[in-house]
Amino acid sequence: MSQKTSDLSSICFRGDRLRDMRHKRGLSADRVAKAADLTTHHIFRLERGERPHVWGITVAKLAWVLETTTDFLLGLTDTSTPTKTRRRYQDEQESPR
Repeated sequence: MSQKTSDLSSICFRGDRLRDMRHKRGLSADRVAKAADLTTHHIFRLERGERPHVWGITVAKLAWVLETTTDFLLGLTDTSTPTKTRRRYQDEQESPR
């Protein structure tokens, strides 16, 4: 196991990445909050780093809304692009049946 992932106590939510991805996607804090079932106030607190320890489901919802990965939002990787598997799943969900 790499040194980066062996110390789980050092993993924390990266609010700067939330803010950067939100701006990159052209989304308002209100829109992200509604899509992730959070309050706008919560989004701003996350972005300011006032909530470094975040529930896993919250990280997952934010990653989904921002079309990025949970690993990116947690600072475990510098790659913000989801894998092809996720894109394929999204395409299948959006296809009419």
